Amino acid sequence: MNESLMPFIWVALTLPILLLMQRWIHTHLHGIALLLMGKPDRAVILYAIILFPGVVLHELSHWLTATLLGVRTGSFSLLPRRQADGSVQLGYVEYYKSSSLGAFRESLIGGAPLVTGTAVILLIGFRIFGVTNLSTAIQSGDVDTLVTALSQVFGVPDFLVWLYLLFAVSNAMMPSRSDRRAWPALILTLAIIAVVMVVLDIEAVIFAGVANWAPTVFGYLGSALSMAIAVDVLFMIVLSLIEGLLSRIKGVNVVYGNAEVPPGTSL
Repeated sequence: MNESLMPFIWVALTLPILLLMQRWIHTHLHGIALLLMGKPDRAVILYAIILFPGVVLHELSHWLTATLLGVRTGSFSLLPRRQADGSVQLGYVEYYKSSSLGAFRESLIGGAPLVTGTAVILLIGFRIFGVTNLSTAIQSGDVDTLVTALSQVFGVPDFLVWLYLLFAVSNAMMPSRSDRRAWPALILTLAIIAVVMVVLDIEAVIFAGVANWAPTVFGYLGSALSMAIAVDVLFMIVLSLIEGLLSRIKGVNVVYGNAEVPPGTSL
């Protein structure tokens, strides 16, 4: 298999896994908040507080990208609120959709949290936790080297704080349904452009340029998604234990339904 394709394959594998894990986390995090607070409105507040750093980064990404692209913004909120359909909105940024906005700029605004979230995860992972050394130790297969690398990770000052920030950012960086609104139009436009380039026989030049940087970009994205999955696995175990303990203490269980649908979270 061509090694240049591996970053794309890795992202294609890790992205749906992370989305499923985040769906579970949002669902059970809200359930734990309900067990602790007893009332739905109070549970929403606690649920939003836990993810607050990620929500701040998410909404600031929208606002900053819109501002840089020259799109006029309106109101900005980081306060959770219930929608008419029963879903929970953790925050929002309003921007004006004029006729000149276009699918490209709107897609950039909508996808900005994924870009900034990926950057923050990579910075914390590589600069704070030194995951490069851990990865090298795992590949070496030497137990002593692996133990040393793990001790360095767990010995990072304020380890729990950085781990929590990774969790909050990872579970708030995905574009919501409204963020993805312009993506179909953008994909259609790019598809038409690709067809035109093929017809005009100029696709080789364009694709050669893309091939130089695309594997690198997807490689970094795959690394960030992998780190997010590793963090989420740890927190899923912790959340399961907390929920089980609270259910025993309270004598009640949270019923999520057959599909385990999260509480309609949007950012």
